Amino acid sequence: MVADLQFALLGPVTARRGPLTITLGPPQRRALLAVLLLARSQAVPVAVIRERLWPPAGAPTTAVNVIQGHVHHLRRHLRQHTPADASDPHLASYPGHSPEQASYALHMGAEALDILAFHRLADRGRELEAEGSAREVLNMCLAAQSLWRGQPLADLQPTPYVRAVRQGLLDVRRDLRTRAARARLELGAVSEAVADLQQLHLEHPGDDGIVLLLSTALVRAGARRRALELLDEELRTWQRQYAHRPEQLLRQRERILSGEPEDSR
Repeated sequence: MVADLQFALLGPVTARRGPLTITLGPPQRRALLAVLLLARSQAVPVAVIRERLWPPAGAPTTAVNVIQGHVHHLRRHLRQHTPADASDPHLASYPGHSPEQASYALHMGAEALDILAFHRLADRGRELEAEGSAREVLNMCLAAQSLWRGQPLADLQPTPYVRAVRQGLLDVRRDLRTRAARARLELGAVSEAVADLQQLHLEHPGDDGIVLLLSTALVRAGARRRALELLDEELRTWQRQYAHRPEQLLRQRERILSGEPEDSR
């Protein structure tokens, strides 16, 4: 059986069929592929593609011709590496009244793109957490994180579109890592949860949800003083920057001081 063509955006933009890596061409061509992949088989007008490939006011007058050339090369690469009897992936063209009104769509199977699998696993992890299945939550979060190969779209020019897509994926990953740490904590793997949450706190110092969970993990690890120091530092930062102290941090501090049971949620 011939292996299906697989695309990956959770890192550099790549395409593979089995062990074979497909040569995709220059960065802008890979950016066009990413735009079409992220559209999930929906047609994307040339005008939208232009906005996503170039920074604001940065598109050349030949942008439409450049896009058409990249589409031609991508279609050729896909045909070379797709079995003759396969229907996906297929780069379709939809003409308009003018070249600018044309659209392109990359039709592909549901399993062809790593980001789709990443989101499916993340969504399932949220569902399982609501059901209280800590072990399954952890397994699902780890499976999603295993698809991560580095900065999403790492080899593309950081246009506003690329930055927005990248940030959205980074936000999902932060949520996954936090959920995994919470599951570890519920399963009694306290030291692992503390280590994960400390790293998350270093990377996202303004995330109160991480601070609350880390303070809970520190208390369970027998580091009550460190938990209070963490909360006090966070409260001082909020007071200094916003002249405000979040109620949830104050309540957590009072719970720890009074010895009330912590809430890992």
